[in-house]
Amino acid sequence: MRWAAERDPQLDIWRAEAEIADGQIEQALTRPNPVVGAEVENVIGSGPFQGVDGMELTLSVSQVLERGEKRDRRADLARRNQSLTEWNRELRLAALETEVRTAFVELLIAQETISLRRDQLGLATANRDETAKLVEAARSPTVELTRAELAVRQQAFALAQEERAADTARANLALRWGLVSVPDFEVEGDIQIDDVPNLDTLLAALPRTAALGWFNAETSAREAGLALAEVDAKPDFEVFGGARYFNEAGGDAALVVGIQIPWALSDRNAGNIRSAQAQLRAVEHRRAATQRALMQSVAEAHLELVNAAAEYGSLEHDLRPIAEQTLAETQTGYERGQFNLLAVLESRSALFEIRESRLNALSRYARSLARIEALIRPANLTL
Repeated sequence: MRWAAERDPQLDIWRAEAEIADGQIEQALTRPNPVVGAEVENVIGSGPFQGVDGMELTLSVSQVLERGEKRDRRADLARRNQSLTEWNRELRLAALETEVRTAFVELLIAQETISLRRDQLGLATANRDETAKLVEAARSPTVELTRAELAVRQQAFALAQEERAADTARANLALRWGLVSVPDFEVEGDIQIDDVPNLDTLLAALPRTAALGWFNAETSAREAGLALAEVDAKPDFEVFGGARYFNEAGGDAALVVGIQIPWALSDRNAGNIRSAQAQLRAVEHRRAATQRALMQSVAEAHLELVNAAAEYGSLEHDLRPIAEQTLAETQTGYERGQFNLLAVLESRSALFEIRESRLNALSRYARSLARIEALIRPANLTL
């Protein structure tokens, strides 16, 4: 998993987004710049204002004073958006772990199936060879040999299919590791049928997952956005001060001070506040929809897990022992001359059918378990 995470390009995107978030926090904490101004009055006019004799020159500095802790609110929103970025990374890690786990299980199952298909091909080949001897001795019709040959080709085709499926699973796993050229390798593992977990226990784990934890972070960010919209409704003050020079008065000077307060007649930021409130409600609706979908997915996977485990138990503990006993007794009878080779092959075929059904149940169990583990995977982040 670590190898896959180090080579995943989407996680590289997160690293860039984290730096973007840092810059937004830094910018949010920045105060407004002061404004330096110069104003010249009573110049190049007519009458007494001709030329520059009546000139008045004002030099001033103005500064916006933000109200309502707006700078802190902006920074708080930027920090919570940064937390959302971290949760996006957590979601990607969860998805990547699911992809790797699924690809591993698929390859492991494909390898087991290939081994079974090879045994089945060997059985079909032995059956064909024995049938050919019987046909040659005129003890079986020719059509039996044709049917036996068809069975060999069908098993060969099935083996080729599984080998292609294994190649696909191997390529999927290699791609998750960031390998463009797929090496020839096999995976090792053992799928165990354990006690099936209780559905209520699985559903109780959902609130700790990244899929639902992300909504906690989004709710926090939307709350910060609403708080900022509310303080933005308060108008800022602008204070200024400077010096004024009177040319017509022989170069006298005086100080100039003032304050400007916006008159909030129409723009009280009501639209942005309403929008922020609606965004906060939308998060809760999306959370509820996501939670319901997750519960449904877990319930479906759990039902398949229960059925596969029950089917595997019957095949492993009831049918397979009887099939193995039947084969052993048939082989003993064959050695004593009580049965022919076809009877032994039929007993082996029956055992192979049970093995195939057992592998199918094991495969469904492993896939369902991998799906459930991905759905309830706990997040590594907390708010």
